[in-house]
Amino acid sequence: MRRGVVMVVAALVVAGCTAESEQPKPSPAVAFTRGMAEAVLAEVVAGVGKNGVADFCATFARSKETCEILLKDALRECLLPGDKPTVKSAVRLPATSRSEETWRLVVQGRTLDGQKYVSDFPVIRSAGVPKAALAIYWTGLGYGEDMDDPPNYTIVPQSTCPK
Repeated sequence: MRRGVVMVVAALVVAGCTAESEQPKPSPAVAFTRGMAEAVLAEVVAGVGKNGVADFCATFARSKETCEILLKDALRECLLPGDKPTVKSAVRLPATSRSEETWRLVVQGRTLDGQKYVSDFPVIRSAGVPKAALAIYWTGLGYGEDMDDPPNYTIVPQSTCPK
C-alpha cells in the first residue's frame, strides 16, 4: 500500500504535473548534464549530513509537499540515510509534452542502520536550475521509464522500528 501511494504521488511530481505549470518549460540554451545532476545529489547528501532532515524538503526538493509525504513515510519506517550514496547509472530523459527534461540517477547506498538501498533520484530543471524533484534518496523508490510500472532494480530497506 505504502509503495502504491508513494508511486502515484511521485509520478505526478516527476511527470511535471504540479501547480507550477501544466506544460514543461523550454530548456535553456545551456546543456543539462549528468555532472549537474550529480552535483544536485551531492548538495542534497551534504545538506542531510549537515542539518539532518530538518527543513530538508523545503531546502532541497522542487515539490516540497511530495517530499514531505515521502519523508514522513521514511521516518515512520525508521529509515534514515547513512553515508554518501554512489551513482550506479544515469539516464537523461528528454522533455516531452507531459514532462520536463530529467536526469534519472540510480543511486546505491546504505541507511543509517547499514541496510542496502538502490533508488531512483530524479533531477529536473526548476526555473532553469537543476534541482532534485523529490530529494528523498534512501528509501529504494524507483520510477523507471514508465511511471505506471516501477522498475525491478530498486532495493527497498526494511523498517527498523522496534516492534
